[in-house]
Amino acid sequence: MKVLYQITIGTGNVFFAGTKDKISVMLVGSLGSSEKVCIGNLLRLTQGRNYQMHLKTESELGDLLLVKLFKETFLLGDDDWFCGFVSVETTNRLTYYFPCYSWITDSTPMEIIEGAARKRHEYNSPILEQYWVDKMQKRQEEYQWAVHAPGIPKIIHHEKAKDLPRDAKIPIERPLGILSIDEAISLLGLGEEEPSATAIAYISPVKDYVEEHWHEDWCFGYQFLNGLNPILIKQCKEIPEKFPVTEQMVGPFLGPNTSLQQEVQKGNIYLVDYEMLDGIKANPEAGHEYLGAPMCLLYVNPMNDLLPIAIQITQHPGPECPIFLPSDSHCDWLLAKMWVRNADVQVHQLVSHLLRTHLFGEIFGIATLRSLASAHPIFKLLMPHVKYTLHINIEARNLLISEGGVFDKAFSTGGTATVEGLQRGLKRTTYESMCLPDNLAARGVEKIPNYYFRDDAQKIWLAINKFTENIVDVYYENDASVQSDTELQAWVKEIFTEGLLANPLSGFPSSFHSKTELIKFLTMVIFTCTGQHSAVNVGQYEWSSSIENSPSIMRKPAPTEKGKVTKKDIIDTLPQGIQKYTVIATTYLLSKPAPIKTRLGTYEEERFTEPVARSHTTDFQQALLQIEQEITRRNKDLPLPYNYFLPSLIDNSVSI
Repeated sequence: MKVLYQITIGTGNVFFAGTKDKISVMLVGSLGSSEKVCIGNLLRLTQGRNYQMHLKTESELGDLLLVKLFKETFLLGDDDWFCGFVSVETTNRLTYYFPCYSWITDSTPMEIIEGAARKRHEYNSPILEQYWVDKMQKRQEEYQWAVHAPGIPKIIHHEKAKDLPRDAKIPIERPLGILSIDEAISLLGLGEEEPSATAIAYISPVKDYVEEHWHEDWCFGYQFLNGLNPILIKQCKEIPEKFPVTEQMVGPFLGPNTSLQQEVQKGNIYLVDYEMLDGIKANPEAGHEYLGAPMCLLYVNPMNDLLPIAIQITQHPGPECPIFLPSDSHCDWLLAKMWVRNADVQVHQLVSHLLRTHLFGEIFGIATLRSLASAHPIFKLLMPHVKYTLHINIEARNLLISEGGVFDKAFSTGGTATVEGLQRGLKRTTYESMCLPDNLAARGVEKIPNYYFRDDAQKIWLAINKFTENIVDVYYENDASVQSDTELQAWVKEIFTEGLLANPLSGFPSSFHSKTELIKFLTMVIFTCTGQHSAVNVGQYEWSSSIENSPSIMRKPAPTEKGKVTKKDIIDTLPQGIQKYTVIATTYLLSKPAPIKTRLGTYEEERFTEPVARSHTTDFQQALLQIEQEITRRNKDLPLPYNYFLPSLIDNSVSI
């Protein structure tokens, strides 16, 4: 008696998955395999549509282990085909689900493993053992590490996105939308008498506020908390020797009946220090000769405003490096603040944005693809957050930091300074600094008022942490099960040795000893690729399209004495003409969202098949919805809303 299997093939959410090539299917079970049965072409199989067929066998196949799909070229060349999933229903109503979410690009048969999450030692079949070996060997051949420059994280070895494996490429219905600088200048109408429709569409309350208030001390201080780079400010527990600020200098700005030392002891004095820029030469290839390494002292006053009270433009105090104060001339103080903002732009773009979200996301992506099989529970958890990072980063590198790229034209740290800045940034990046709760505690900023980045980031971190904890609890019984997972241990070791260059001082783990360690690390990975990237990326055009607020290039050297700066000096220091337009267009390109994005918590590819894991995904989505509502309510009472951690604005992975 023949056994009947009902097979359903689905496309998932790919817009057009059809193929004119001939597709055949075979089932592989613990008791044997079916014949290869031709389906025909699937030219009309598009988004959301499924194809159903019946397959008969002479006898039971036992537990279904694999589905094999075959593509045979029809007439003129290969026609790639995307398979979202295959499900098989047996005669006794037992359903097997095979998540795929991959492209078949040639005549090599595609094997899809049954969807239950499993670790290396759980492949309890010679067939599955060989499947694992073949798949991982192919992955490690397709995704290899490469050196972009010594001393910075390794990258994917492909130089162009078109050379990536098809599964790592962004589908045609999710284009990057990257323009050239010239196209962006034209689109924004820069240099024209009237702004373009695109420029008008990008006007926001934040952009309006920046243009009106950028020169005010309150707005300057606010940006260290809720601007583009809100991760540098730290509590000042003692005044650094290299920044010899005295009571006589700043006492008048602290109010009566107090002193600098008293305010330090109260925890009201904060410091931002750009020491990592000290000694880096500005981009000489583009004629950018000037770059400072300033320090800025700030004070939380009784009205809870964070105000600058002292600025030193270099790390080396002396007669030619005065400490600028709010009581100095208007032009002196304004230009001193601009030098701080210039340094902040460099550190933001090089370290907070490029290094600590894009390049780290690429590290996580390469290691995940090389070390974790598609059935591994951590692969299923992470893939939505790292899948397209390789494609995005290749495009970003080619546009932004390649020789003659946007970075060379628009930032002081273009050219060779880019590599040096990244090298220094990596040396200073620790595991503690990448883990939000540890980072906040180390900087002593748990109680600074109006720090909306901190408040919202903690909510997103905790939601991700709870989600990862729930998933880990499903698949790991105890610490021993983490320790014995060879794939997992290979994954974290590869991140440490290949991606992070095995720096023992970084504090990053090279192995896991407990579930707690694993949960924390996974939370860091997902938060880095989602919420943290949103915080340093989404608002770039809002805050940085004002050249006065975010001067990315300084065309004159910093003042070496007080009382000499004029309004003309300030104008001559800032970018002008095409250089100015290039800077503005760059901020537009960097903050421009992908034409189609997938918001945090939205998992279009249903890789988990276990109901309990899917229920935790639903819980995560509900937690994010609650956060959205809380932030929206808070923002209604703010003169300047902080939106960068709204879950609806956070993409599921690093985008441009």
